[in-house]
Amino acid sequence: MCRLHLLSDSEKIILQSQLLALAASIGGKNAFLKLIETIRKTTPNPLISKTSLLRFSKGLVRWNKTVHRDNLTLLSTQMNARSDDNQNLMVSKEHKNYKAVANMLRALGSLSFTVSMHSEEDGKGFSTKAFDIIDDETTQLNPIFEILFFCPVNITKKLLNFTVKEGVIEDEIDETVE
Repeated sequence: MCRLHLLSDSEKIILQSQLLALAASIGGKNAFLKLIETIRKTTPNPLISKTSLLRFSKGLVRWNKTVHRDNLTLLSTQMNARSDDNQNLMVSKEHKNYKAVANMLRALGSLSFTVSMHSEEDGKGFSTKAFDIIDDETTQLNPIFEILFFCPVNITKKLLNFTVKEGVIEDEIDETVE
């Protein structure tokens, strides 16, 4: 979740434990952060690669289908249009872009990623999917996918190093979130 300041401490801890498990599966926090930095530095966005493959220093990231630039642009638009209360990517049937959004989500709904390592000493790797499809009218972005491909690296660092501070209601994260 790029809007880390909106998550409760318990949600941050759950997401942190998931990220730490993924990081451990590819060699630790530094390897995980290097993977994310490689994704950010790759231009154009690695998701639109025709080979559905991204190489990084310790392994490969593969995904199961090609993502077209127009679908990536629409996904980005939908991500930015989400509200704090409603993280649903699907729009209402009355919305003018309903058909385009529905087609994009249908096309990318089964998108999944596999991170594999060159050697077993580096780790086993992991798999994740892009979307959590709840029903026909509700589709949410998988937080791991969002962190891997869209969130700034400094947000991920803060989440990996998050600790609950007693007596503090809100973290000091809001300077870099938006």
